[in-house]
This record gives sequence, structure tokens and C-alpha cells, in this order.
Amino acid sequence: MKQRIISGVIVAAVAIAAIITGGYFFDVLVLLFGCVAIFEFYTAFSKKGYSPVRPAGLFYTALLGVMIFLKSDSLFEIRVNIGKSGDLNIFAPVFLLFVMILLVLIVVKHDDHNIADISVTLFGGFYVTFLISYFVKLRFMDGGIYLFFLALASAVATDTFAFFVGKAIGKRKLIEAISPKKTVAGSIGGFLGSIVIITAYGLVLWFTGAYKGLAVYHYPIIAAVSGIISQFGDLAASAIKRYAGIKDFGKLIPGHGGILDRIDSYLFTIPVVYYYLLFMGVGGV
Repeated sequence: MKQRIISGVIVAAVAIAAIITGGYFFDVLVLLFGCVAIFEFYTAFSKKGYSPVRPAGLFYTALLGVMIFLKSDSLFEIRVNIGKSGDLNIFAPVFLLFVMILLVLIVVKHDDHNIADISVTLFGGFYVTFLISYFVKLRFMDGGIYLFFLALASAVATDTFAFFVGKAIGKRKLIEAISPKKTVAGSIGGFLGSIVIITAYGLVLWFTGAYKGLAVYHYPIIAAVSGIISQFGDLAASAIKRYAGIKDFGKLIPGHGGILDRIDSYLFTIPVVYYYLLFMGVGGV
């Protein structure tokens, strides 16, 4: 338990410092998280007997790096200046070449890889890298520090309240086949806890004048949505681990598992919060 607390505090401190600082510190941390998480995903499926093309993880990491350091609007954008053609997005031909190479592998390396391996390889990139790219998009909205902590706190509050409420009064299992310890009471507690914490967070920001870019009534709405979607993010990761026959995606963080274990709910929550803000015209986008 002591080791779990210490490692948790260290990871939290580094993450909070990166979010507040922004810039290259935040960019590099997201890039490292993305790189580690995708290899954790491939390792999980390797234990199930699949043989994902691990070097593909470097390709997805490179896509994330291009988006971050060229300040692109999307993971699916690689803009270059091509003479008279002007500014051109070459993502499509680059990704086409990547997919073709993977398919060629099942011909020339048919003893090592099959179509299931290629499917796992492709999906892993989208599950990890595409979703984590929204960390950058949300953080660099106007008021991104407050908006990122909004999304982060909603997921953390949901998880925390779900754990303690479930432990205290949880009896009926939520989806026992996927996550035996999660209960209906815990799920409801997590949902309500998210609303309470994030509404309080919004009121503090508003009445202290720290951030008024988001009207107060948006906070409970975002909290309610996050209180549901973050649990699905956690359950989706649990379903993957259950299928792969593993407890955790990795062992990088003592007592907590791997990077993917720590960010699974954020992978769902942060993109949803980003699009809510986008559609509401918040964040200067």
C-alpha cells in the first residue's frame, strides 16, 4: 500500500506539473505516455497468442509527434508545402502506404503474422494514439489548464467515489463477467460524485474569478456525461484485459499497473469533454 501511495503521488505530481506548465513539458509527457501505452497494448495481446507488428507502435508515436510539434489540428493531418500544389495534407497516402506494408507482411512473413495480428496492430494505434491526441487538443484550448483539470477531475472523482461507495454498500455486481469488483451502487456513486465535485470546481472558478470562460451550468452537465463515459472507458479496458487474460497492462507504476491502466478512463472522457466544449463554442475554437 505504501509503495502504491508513493508511486501514485509521484505520477500525479509530474502530471499536474506538466498540465500547469504546458509547452514542451506537457507535449513530451503525452508523447511518452502514448508510446508506452501502445506497446503495453501490443504486449497484452501477445500474451493472448497474437503477434502484433510492434514497430507499428513507432509509426503511431511518430504521427502523434508530428501533430504535437507541427501544431496540427488532428492526428490525421500531415501538412507539407509541395511547390505549386501549395499546402497539402499527405496523411492519406502515408497511412495507405503503412497499411499496405502491414498487409504485405502477412504474405512475406505469413509464418509470423496473420490478418488478426494486423487488425490488432491497427486498432491499437487508434485506441491509444488517436484518443490520447485529444489530451493535446484540450490542453491548448484557451483556458486549457482549467478545462483539462475539469475533464481530469471528473474522471478521477467518478473512479474515487465509485470505489468507496461500492466498497461501503455495493452488493449487486455491475458487469461481473468484465469487472468482478464493480457494483451498481459504486457506479451510481461515481456518477453522483462526479457531479458534486465538478459543480463545486466550477463554482470556485467562477466566484473567485480564476476562470469565467465556461458558464457555471455547463459544469454539472459535463460532470454527468463524464460520470458515465469515464466508467465505460474503464470497463472497456477491463474487457480488453479480461480477454487477454491479464490483470494489468504493465508494471511501470508500482501498485498501479501500466500507463494504459492509469489513463483508460481519460481516453474516453477527454475527447468527449473536448467536443462538448467545441460544440458550445468554448475554449476559443
